Amino acid sequence: MTARWMVGVLVGATAFLAGCGTKAGTHLVDYNAKGAHVQEKKAGEDGRYTLHLGEQPSVTYMVKKGETLGFRKTGSSSVQAFAGDNPSVDLSHDEARGAYWKFDQKLPK
Repeated sequence: MTARWMVGVLVGATAFLAGCGTKAGTHLVDYNAKGAHVQEKKAGEDGRYTLHLGEQPSVTYMVKKGETLGFRKTGSSSVQAFAGDNPSVDLSHDEARGAYWKFDQKLPK
């Protein structure tokens, strides 16, 4: 087997597994104060997603696959955390530092 063939197999396997959904405990999107105005990602699974502020979980929402979760700057010192159609959470810039959305649990079918 050549090295190129092995790399191709590994890339293909990784792409296949990445499409199989989000694993519990995965950080989905982290707030980056220096980043774009809106930072978001789509939910990979129907399930429970929690907003963490530092080490503490803050808000937990049910989100459907394909809905967006993330952060948007609403002013020079304020940020909104959002998840699907749920109410957004207003945060000060200081509260938002280190904040992230985490996938907790897939909903049973």
